[in-house]
Amino acid sequence: MPKIKRTLLIVCWILAVGILIYTRFVGLDWGLPYHMHPDERNMANAIQQFDCKIPIFSRFNRDPNDPKFSSGKFQIKECLNPNFFAYGQFPLYLGYGIVFILKFFDGDLTAPVSFEEAAISLRIISALASIVNILVLLKIVGLISERYSILDIRYDQKDKKIQISKIYYLISLLILIFSPFFIQFSHFGTTESLLMLLYSIIIYLCIKFAQNKISVSRFQILVAFFSGIAVATKVSSLLFLIVPAALVIDKTRNNFLARVISIWYVTVLALVFSILFSPHNFINFSDFLGSMKYESDVAVGAYKAFYTRQFEMVDPIIFQINKIFPYVMGWPAFIFFIFGFLFLPFKPEFNLLRLAIIVGFLPNAFFYAKWTRFVAPILPLMLLIGVLFLVSVYRFFLRKISNIKYQRSKLHFKYQKFYIYTCHFAFCILIFALIIPGIAYLSVYQKPDVRFTASEWIYKNIPSKSYILSETANVVDVPIPSPKYRNDAVLEQFSNLKYISFNFYDLDVNPELQPQLPENLAKADYIFIPSRRIFANHYCPRDEILPIASRELNFKLMSIEDEDRCSYLRKAYPLLNNYYDKLFSGELGFNKVAEFNSFPKIQLFGKTLLEFTDEEAEETWTVFDHPVLRIYKKL
Repeated sequence: MPKIKRTLLIVCWILAVGILIYTRFVGLDWGLPYHMHPDERNMANAIQQFDCKIPIFSRFNRDPNDPKFSSGKFQIKECLNPNFFAYGQFPLYLGYGIVFILKFFDGDLTAPVSFEEAAISLRIISALASIVNILVLLKIVGLISERYSILDIRYDQKDKKIQISKIYYLISLLILIFSPFFIQFSHFGTTESLLMLLYSIIIYLCIKFAQNKISVSRFQILVAFFSGIAVATKVSSLLFLIVPAALVIDKTRNNFLARVISIWYVTVLALVFSILFSPHNFINFSDFLGSMKYESDVAVGAYKAFYTRQFEMVDPIIFQINKIFPYVMGWPAFIFFIFGFLFLPFKPEFNLLRLAIIVGFLPNAFFYAKWTRFVAPILPLMLLIGVLFLVSVYRFFLRKISNIKYQRSKLHFKYQKFYIYTCHFAFCILIFALIIPGIAYLSVYQKPDVRFTASEWIYKNIPSKSYILSETANVVDVPIPSPKYRNDAVLEQFSNLKYISFNFYDLDVNPELQPQLPENLAKADYIFIPSRRIFANHYCPRDEILPIASRELNFKLMSIEDEDRCSYLRKAYPLLNNYYDKLFSGELGFNKVAEFNSFPKIQLFGKTLLEFTDEEAEETWTVFDHPVLRIYKKL
């Protein structure tokens, strides 16, 4: 029997690892060959600018007229200049290396780097980082469990070491696998997945140091190394050093000089590593400084870009609680995190996790811009706290039930097995509730991109030479020829459509646009709303229009309950609000004929069993990989 159980457990582990790899790599080519994510597009374009040849050390310029290189000198600093400094060069260089690995298997190392190759390489980095992150989190679970018996532990006489019940590891792995944020960020060729991994590693090292399982010098070097890579990925990751610094302060509370020296040593060493892995931040310091000035101005609201208007007049912390955490984690996991944060033991390891979350959350919570990516590094740690709380509560009740004595209560003893099985059943239900949002989120990448689906409908249903009025600034304008429909007839059909990508963002501030709108409406055969980016951030319907517009959009629009913001939007964007009022009420003479979405859902035999309508989340959570597209036709 023990051998059968062991074999079954091994099979379960192999299956779990297979599912982990599948969830990170399935549909990794979503949206290609189009650039659906602006950050991914910018990073991929930066990789395409690298023009080092293979082998790179054989590149010598023989053209004296080439301004980038001195005659006869190898200038690697120019061939690796990304001319893009919103992020560091580490992920770009890593992506560039993966591109050449892919090219090696294709058999052509000399061809220029295509956008698809650059984007796929960045997504591979994100997927691999997500997988490694899961392993790091399990190591953290092990460290905490050995100390506080959160999971079942026993002392193995043969190996002379503590072993943790593998079934609890397996349960933790299952919950970590099926988390929406892990699945989404592993499919984005951006920095979020990598930063989540680096922050998790740093916290893992801090817990080991707190438990005296790593030497001071090794701790300092490793923390500096991974912090340096984080800064070489994104400069704001300097915040990652706060938790190690706090731990050093606590460990050297009686030696001020040792405290100062240790903190400075780690900080300087981290900066050295950041220079090594992102050298052009310093080689092209003025360009880097200019980029950081722009990014920081956008983040704090000194410069209000059109794509940050969703944050106008929103409350810090409340916004993240309502619009980010329930969607990226799922409500069950978020609720368990809250309980875990409040009620797990206030011991050093748990307090380190709490501090890491506070450090990663509070500074970003009070920025004007409150994008999901700003809080991405803390999401794995939040989920980890939720998992630890769930398991600890389960074991608490299981132990209480198992310790019932016959002498104390015959009735309880009689039904003891029933109580135990009930506890097991409740635990399984909770695990299921935690993983359901992630299982549903996989559907986004298991089927064609919703913009391809909408484009195929447009090809089949909208006549050639139709006049289409759409909205600007959605990265890619539909219709786009999908891989399935890229023949000459389709391309001709798309080219014959009269497509106007109108700048509704500036309608109220640009007098030149204002007479153009009625002209376009008079000509338009169709109106496209390609995402929620404009109506959700600028529009508050009149009271009499509210029920009609909410029903039309399947979206919780602002009402009298949001009086201050509602009043602000109607005063700031009166023409835009008037346009949407008339469109949704039918006064413009258009009727909605199609709506396309790719909400996370669970289907069985083509029938939807469960669907998570997440369009109301912080917009970057939905508009890049599964926006909702609406099409209106003139009556």
